[in-house]
Amino acid sequence: MSALYFSPMLLGLCLLLAVAIAATALWLVSRPYAGPGFWMAGIWTLIAGILLFIGFMITGSPTLNVLGNAGQLGGEAIFLLGIFRFMGRPLPWWIIPLSVSIMVLFNVHYWVFDGNSDFLMGVYSTIAGLLPLQAIWLLLRAKDDAVTRPARLLVAVSLLIYSLVTLVRGALGYLDWWQQQPYEMPYDSFSYLLPYNFAIPALVMGFVGVTLMTMQRILARSEYHAQAAQRSAQRFERLLSATSSGVAIIRQGLIHDANLRLEQLTGRPRVELIGQAVSLLFAENSQAKLHNSLQLGATRQLELQALHQQHGGFTAEISLEPLEQQGDHILELRDISHHKALEARLHSLATRDPLTGILNRRAFDDAIQPELARCERQGHALSLALLDIDHFKQFNDRHGHAVGDLVLQAFTHCCQTHLRASDRLARFGGEEFIIMLVDTDSHSAMQLMQRLRQSVHQLQPGSVSNQLMVRFSAGITQWQPGDTLDSLVRRADRGLYQAKNAGRDQIHCWPPATETFNHADS
Repeated sequence: MSALYFSPMLLGLCLLLAVAIAATALWLVSRPYAGPGFWMAGIWTLIAGILLFIGFMITGSPTLNVLGNAGQLGGEAIFLLGIFRFMGRPLPWWIIPLSVSIMVLFNVHYWVFDGNSDFLMGVYSTIAGLLPLQAIWLLLRAKDDAVTRPARLLVAVSLLIYSLVTLVRGALGYLDWWQQQPYEMPYDSFSYLLPYNFAIPALVMGFVGVTLMTMQRILARSEYHAQAAQRSAQRFERLLSATSSGVAIIRQGLIHDANLRLEQLTGRPRVELIGQAVSLLFAENSQAKLHNSLQLGATRQLELQALHQQHGGFTAEISLEPLEQQGDHILELRDISHHKALEARLHSLATRDPLTGILNRRAFDDAIQPELARCERQGHALSLALLDIDHFKQFNDRHGHAVGDLVLQAFTHCCQTHLRASDRLARFGGEEFIIMLVDTDSHSAMQLMQRLRQSVHQLQPGSVSNQLMVRFSAGITQWQPGDTLDSLVRRADRGLYQAKNAGRDQIHCWPPATETFNHADS
């Protein structure tokens, strides 16, 4: 044991133990990179084999001798497989069972038939020396990974030294066997101690090389990902600058970043926006919607009232999407005030009379349907009045169509001043108008038309107003169960017909209720 204590075998074992610990650390920090796991497993297996062999030296147990030699060769083979895995090449798994099996066969033969130990050492060294050749060839021929080339050369040279030293050891063993030299204890044998003096340091140097290969690969990948991230960030910045929408990164309710378009939309410089609450960009009546959207974490096409620092409010549409970081969102803000104005304009063109600005016939049809349904459900009163300006053609013939237009506009305005917000006035066609009076019976409708008739008598539209006398006739009807718009219009038209035949400038109710409602006093 004293000889073992001072022998290079113990020093080699300590070196391998340090390498095993370092290999374990490398495997932990480099996951999921391929290769370090094999190197760790190979070194620990090699150490286990050496410990078993030391046990054989102490006890003389044949089993420990067989297991020790098999463990050392298996550990070396596993270590070499890590190089194939790191280089992305198919693994020659067969080298493990082949090398171990050959060694076990010769080892068992040695113990059963009392063979020569020098010959057995030669067999072991031959197998151990030939194992690295495949990996050395792969390391020297690989050209597709320029980043790790210096480290690969270091590993290849280290393994080559290891292989040569081990083969020399085997040659010395064969020579001693051939010359029938007397048996020497391993710690006294130069051929036994040769690998511990030279091969194990070469193996340690090889591990330093594979560590450098791994770190170079990690650094290269990190640099690649950093450059890719930088390119992505630059593309993102260009996209943010090119988009017509204002974009902001929201972190915990605060603006973390913003693009140039958001500066333009809000009238605030980017340096002023960053760090401010996102609620600063929106009117008070939009705060609740914004808060709910941030709570939900995702919103598409939500209309809010945004604020420009100088020009006031404008209608905006926002989209809110969560980012990978918890609590971060990307806010996209678009100015849709022009679209809303265009939408309102199109709606007006579709529902309003262009001359008078009141409802057209189609819009009136849509407006009265819910009221008719309400009358059916609840039995509320509703009256319909059909009005026609008397002798309107004469205005156009005598004074021109421009004056006729003024008469229509003045008449419309006069009607609007007598109606409630719940009532509806529409141009029914030409000089004909229709009025829906909700919660109004025919008696109240007659009184309203009387007041309107008196106001129209006072109209003086246009520069030739002293020559114009605006008058109208009207027919009134009240809703009855089962009525539709068509049936109401037919009855109101019947009343209007009666008013025209009676001399115009009159208001008649149909069907007649009392004499009071038949016509107005002229």
